Amino acid sequence: MKNFGINSHQKILILMVLFFSVILIFSNCERLKGFPEGVIAIVNNENITLEEFNKEFKGMVLETQAKVGDPNTRRLKEAFLNQMIERKILVQEARKLGLMVSKEEINRALQEIKLDYKEEEFLERLKLIGIGLDELRQRLEERLLAEKMIRSAADYHGEVDEKEALKFYEENRSYFQVPEMVRVRQIVVLDGQEAIQILKRLKKGENFEKLAREKSIGPEKDKGGDLGYFSRGERPSEFDLVFEMEVGRISDIIKTPYGYHIFKLEEKIEPREIPYNEAKSKIIQAIAKKKGEENFRQWLKKLKQKARIKINMDWLNS
Repeated sequence: MKNFGINSHQKILILMVLFFSVILIFSNCERLKGFPEGVIAIVNNENITLEEFNKEFKGMVLETQAKVGDPNTRRLKEAFLNQMIERKILVQEARKLGLMVSKEEINRALQEIKLDYKEEEFLERLKLIGIGLDELRQRLEERLLAEKMIRSAADYHGEVDEKEALKFYEENRSYFQVPEMVRVRQIVVLDGQEAIQILKRLKKGENFEKLAREKSIGPEKDKGGDLGYFSRGERPSEFDLVFEMEVGRISDIIKTPYGYHIFKLEEKIEPREIPYNEAKSKIIQAIAKKKGEENFRQWLKKLKQKARIKINMDWLNS
């Protein structure tokens, strides 16, 4: 279920912004008293109100089921306010640079959230958090704008030395070991007698895919029972018997907590090591991404240091 405050469009923002300690914000701010009524923080002359905080915080609490009455409440409030301050800084910088979010982008983000709810549930959720549709659109616009700013700041334009890529490969050879894998089809039913009849039909030469579509209760039935590729340990232990089968063979009936299974081994891939030349492009991409993230960390740190941040300590300590 998607959170109105933290939706899938927020993943980049959450993953990258949280690299930074709350201390960076709270050590680089003016701890003032006597704030305007209803204001809990000021970021470069732009207010964050208590009403705004409470709505977003309530959405987070509802989604994560956090316990706001425990001794860590103050730290939780600090962390969430920190996130709001960082987003505010990012949005301000994005607007300064002329970045924009289109109505179409906002509509797509809104529709993605609504996919998880019936219409009445969606409206009830908005009511519970205390926001209207226009306010939600505004919130989505800010989050999308912050994400654009992050992507822009984290985009690495430099070259990655191939020696660096080769060094990574040599120091992390275990990452490039591909285990033995199989591609398997299955027919699974709940009744043992039905499984016996299906196996008899298969032994008489009936098509496995056709019977899977007709009889199987598994979610992969529409693909002819195709489970795709997997290695040992990725499926329930009962599935491991397929690694001992010959390609093209059909198993006996196997009982698991999910029902009665019949497997067909379609393909077997032997274990191997991915050679450097095959892995090189992805290694270079990973290194460039890491360098971009480091650039972003340094960039945001400087942006925070330049920002004029004031925190309402009376509210925070209440």
